[in-house]
Amino acid sequence: MKVTEFLGRKVLDKNAMEIGKVSDLEVDPEEGLIKSLIISKGELSLKQRTFIVDMESVSRVGDYVVLAIAAEEAEEAPEEEESMEISPE
Repeated sequence: MKVTEFLGRKVLDKNAMEIGKVSDLEVDPEEGLIKSLIISKGELSLKQRTFIVDMESVSRVGDYVVLAIAAEEAEEAPEEEESMEISPE
C-alpha cells in the first residue's frame, strides 16, 4: 500500500464509529516503520481535533482503518504553535 492511498482513509473505532481520517503518519526513520497515525476530525468545523494513535492500537487496514480501541481512548494531540522565526543574516 502506498502512503498516498493511506492518507485520507476513514478511521473507525472498535465500535465501528467513525472518528476521523488519517491526516499524517509518524515514522521511525531508523527502522523505517510507521510508529503512529495522526487522525483529524472536523476538517470543515471551526475547531479541528487531532488524535495520535499508536500502531499497536490498529486492528486492521482495508477500506477503513479499524482501531482496537474506542474513540475515547485515543490520545488528543497537543496543539502545534504556528510560529515563524526569522533569523538575521
